[in-house]
Amino acid sequence: MIIVLRKEKTRIRRKFVINTLWEVVVIRRQCTKMENCEKESDAQKSFSSPPRRRRSTFFERRDSIVPQPEIIDPIQTENIDPNFYKKLNEVDNKHNQDLKRYHDILLAEKNQWKVEVKCRRNKYHDLRQQFQIASNAPSRSRISYSALSNEDIEFLKGKVNVSQLVENQCNLHKSVLRTRDFFRRATELDNVVLDHCEKKLSKVTDYILQNSTIDFK
Repeated sequence: MIIVLRKEKTRIRRKFVINTLWEVVVIRRQCTKMENCEKESDAQKSFSSPPRRRRSTFFERRDSIVPQPEIIDPIQTENIDPNFYKKLNEVDNKHNQDLKRYHDILLAEKNQWKVEVKCRRNKYHDLRQQFQIASNAPSRSRISYSALSNEDIEFLKGKVNVSQLVENQCNLHKSVLRTRDFFRRATELDNVVLDHCEKKLSKVTDYILQNSTIDFK
């Protein structure tokens, strides 16, 4: 799904860039045409008049800088294909759908970046607060690495989770106690089995001796 969205986003961006370049070309043509007209008008004026200052149209509000479709004369409408307007509407609807889809993608990406920025800001504030607490702590509570060995320093820098280590140690102790209990019960069962076998063996031996017809001399 992400790959499809990226492809769609790339296609829409290419289309937007092509439209922008076409608009720039149209603006340049209009500017060139205006400059040529001004040069022709300035050549006809007297030399005493100051040069005319061309008014900037950059900040003028306009609906679109894309060339508008030509107005068709009602007399010429008979020669136009009746499916022309239908195709034009389909193209406009497709373009609007692409823009809506691109807008939704950008909006989702914007919301995702908002969440990421908020998360990173919270982490930054937490780290800053921890740093302030550590910097404001008295010197006695700080660790003096000069009195520690290399193994102790590596252990401290490893940031071992002490609570997890204690929990694992408790679980190990419980498992050892349970194993000892199992061993004790297994030993008791072995003794019971051996006693039962000895009793059976003694009964069989007594029965053989009592019912045997062989005289032992």
